[in-house]
Amino acid sequence: MHRLPALIASLAVISFSTPAAAAVYRVGSGPGCTHASIQTAIGAAAVTTADDEIRLSATLAYSQQALLVDQVQGVLVLAGGYASCSDAVPLAGARTVIDGDGNSPVLRINATRTVALQRLDIQGGGTAGRGGGIYATGGDGAVLALSNTLVRGNQAYAGGGIAVLNSDANADPASMQLLLFGDSAVTSNSAVAGGGVQCIGATVHLFDSTHVSLNTATDYGGGIYALDCRLEIGSRGIGGAVLWANSAGGDGGGLYLYGARGDADIYTIDASMPARILGNSAARGGAIALARDAHLRLSETNLEDNTASVAGGAVLVEAATDASGDTRFTMQGSTDGAPAAAVRCADPESCNRMRGNRAIDGGFRKPGAAIVVASPVAHAAHAMFRGTRIDDSFGESLVRHGGDYGQVAFNGALIVDNNVGGALLDAPGAANSLVLTATTITYNAIGPGRGVIAGAGGCDPEDDVRGTYAQLDIVWQPENALIEPTSALRSGCFQYLVANDFGSLPPAAERVVADPLFRDAAAGDYRLSLGSIAVDFAPATAQTATRDGGPRVFDFTNLQDRFGPQDLGAYEFAPDLIFADGFEPVGN
Repeated sequence: MHRLPALIASLAVISFSTPAAAAVYRVGSGPGCTHASIQTAIGAAAVTTADDEIRLSATLAYSQQALLVDQVQGVLVLAGGYASCSDAVPLAGARTVIDGDGNSPVLRINATRTVALQRLDIQGGGTAGRGGGIYATGGDGAVLALSNTLVRGNQAYAGGGIAVLNSDANADPASMQLLLFGDSAVTSNSAVAGGGVQCIGATVHLFDSTHVSLNTATDYGGGIYALDCRLEIGSRGIGGAVLWANSAGGDGGGLYLYGARGDADIYTIDASMPARILGNSAARGGAIALARDAHLRLSETNLEDNTASVAGGAVLVEAATDASGDTRFTMQGSTDGAPAAAVRCADPESCNRMRGNRAIDGGFRKPGAAIVVASPVAHAAHAMFRGTRIDDSFGESLVRHGGDYGQVAFNGALIVDNNVGGALLDAPGAANSLVLTATTITYNAIGPGRGVIAGAGGCDPEDDVRGTYAQLDIVWQPENALIEPTSALRSGCFQYLVANDFGSLPPAAERVVADPLFRDAAAGDYRLSLGSIAVDFAPATAQTATRDGGPRVFDFTNLQDRFGPQDLGAYEFAPDLIFADGFEPVGN
């Protein structure tokens, strides 16, 4: 990951204040004004090598603007919110509107080291090229920082709100950065690709309460379209919503990320709530589409109420057509491997959740309400869910493997209350991989006569766990078979399970047909009662995840272990639950 903490901290200061010893130009009409237009003030700043600030007063209306900042040295601050040129302090909560001419970017920035925009409302830009609101190109450490600034109501071919392009296609993405601070937002813009933001070879970072929302792309990336970019979203957004109500006619309603250098983290910075990717829509990948070796990690993040009309209600993960790389999606209820600013949720059950996502078109169910993973070659497309709850989804299937070689793995996941017309987990073909570890699957509405799993009956642990592999799980779906095998069942691929059905698998002591005795399923509590056969059932596997972030393994010594001290499913029976079940602690 490309993180520059010292640089970001200094830019945060610049974004909210005037650089020390900066020359100050005042635009407007009346006492104290130095320039009658923004462009002439930019021209004055361009002839110096010092830091400069341009203050915009409310004594003028800034319409029909097509501004150019070209090769300005030092830091250039463009700040709005001032009532008059003589005011030293901006009005509280005020923003200055800069309205475009509808035929050009409102603000074009080229080869300028640092530009900070403060308290502006950039709107009305339009171009057949890039960046309807702002188009920034540069490299070698160039930065565009927005503080308490809106970019809205602009349109372009690419990057309706903002387009940021690294001039050196081979450079580190950190050498060209777009940073959003305060309550900045990129909202209600439109484009063919990247309705809100287009990023090529650069870094985009959202801080504080910033968000990307209500943008539209007719092709890919309704909110953000990123090619070979580093993306980091660590923001409170609005009630946690950081990418919301964006739409795309193609892939990736909220985010389309692709390319071998495409790398992203989305996480919460507020322990009281998750980051939320909410209400986005697309043909494929209603919230997110990853392609061609991009990597994305979601930490304590929710995917909620996203919709796809073709496939992948929430997520699409698609490999390249060759074996050159690996497209990878990870969703987790922890901050393992996340940036330093990421925090854990105080209530783990409220975070790391996929809820209410849909794959539907005109009343017809479509595949992969939660996710579609597609790969034509081996080892090239993966999705991992650690401790994730997936519920209230609607489609032909919850998970769908496209192509022949995709892998989807669940570890400590809870899959409940979903509604599908076919099999729940649809992984056709012997080379596709479905891995279920310490996962609970129950109370899902599955197509009549269909299985929980449709996929290979065998597995190959030596080859990226090809096929179907289930261990340490609870699958309680009394109306449905465990698996519709597309190949012969292999007993060793199904170990330490409690389920309602094992089909033609041979009897084994480690596979038990029994009601798992959830604590209160009607109230949504899928922890185990102490009397459950799934308590202290399996050998200890401490690295397996839990839904609530609790530890593995707790061995209740008053119970006889079946094969070991670990519980099956998404939860480990914890000491605090002993008292709730009316038992005294060991030794009393």
